[in-house]
Amino acid sequence: MPEVILLLRRLKARRRRKVRRQYAANRIYRVRHSFLELTEEQVLHQYHLDKQTVHNLCEQLSTDLCSVTNRSHALPAVVKITSALCFLATGSFQTSTGDSTGISQSAMSNSLTQFLDALVKRTCQYIYFPNTSQKQQQTKREFCDIDGFPDVLGAIGCTHVAIRAPSENETVFRNRKNIHSLNMQVVCDAKCRITDVVAKYPGSCQDSYILTQSAIYRLFETGWISGGWLLGNSGYPLKAWLMTPVAFPNIVVEVKYNNSHSKTYSVTERTFDLLKMRFQCLDHSGGALQYSPHKVCQIFLACCILHNIAVARGIPLIEHESQSSESTDDDYDDDGGDENIDAQSQTPSNKASDKGIETRAHVIKTYFS
Repeated sequence: MPEVILLLRRLKARRRRKVRRQYAANRIYRVRHSFLELTEEQVLHQYHLDKQTVHNLCEQLSTDLCSVTNRSHALPAVVKITSALCFLATGSFQTSTGDSTGISQSAMSNSLTQFLDALVKRTCQYIYFPNTSQKQQQTKREFCDIDGFPDVLGAIGCTHVAIRAPSENETVFRNRKNIHSLNMQVVCDAKCRITDVVAKYPGSCQDSYILTQSAIYRLFETGWISGGWLLGNSGYPLKAWLMTPVAFPNIVVEVKYNNSHSKTYSVTERTFDLLKMRFQCLDHSGGALQYSPHKVCQIFLACCILHNIAVARGIPLIEHESQSSESTDDDYDDDGGDENIDAQSQTPSNKASDKGIETRAHVIKTYFS
């Protein structure tokens, strides 16, 4: 009798035991596509980057993305990278992107996560503020060549990226146009290279607040960066290191200053346009990104890195990119346009400093009179 009871217990235990999935001996795997099979034009069309750039990314990120498994059909690093690049470039949902690269939706999701983690940790290699005298002088010359505005080290602005409504603190992500978004701060140079990024604040945060919480603010305020200034729109506070337009120009020299400031500052708009045209996942016309705020911040930072690579290599925008939704964000974004100046200018963080007023007056008198 005890033997029968023991046998029954073993049978029950065996039934409860998790059965390992059995694969058919002749299992059919999806066909995986390689960018090496494509022409240069096809690679540019699909990934919005050239073939050499994709190859370089595969070499740099392969150690982070190689699967630690004994399976013979584990996803190669190149498939993970090209799948992620295809999603960033086109803004297509993961399912359609996975179909185009021959992997499942779940594999596409995992590939994107691994790619973002691997690329974002290399941010400092690709996004950095000019930190030597030689680089700063070059940056100033490039800005001055636009319309004669002197000693500019960068132009600062913010752009919104639409996201799905988060499950927590949903209201703080609503921007003033009642759209859920993240407000991303970017500093760029005269060649549209991105030199500083702050990607973590919800859409309800004002541009000036994000600035005061950023590292670039502390570096200028404490004097670690000196000898020049940033350009900002009227939503930012006037400081000795941050030149903004004259609110109500009364004399000719102030008008000349404002005109030069406007032409020079327009580099921020061009940078955002290039960024969102090359990486259409960031453009709201394709719908909000269906990810957590943290992952959307990673996506934005990864796009900024790839943008800098594209600018450095002179990779052109293909025809359908340059024609798609030109300035579509005008109807959606809070990119620091004049319409939100009045609301922002009343905040304490936007109060002009005495040193800023003095510095701007000196610039106007010296360079625009």
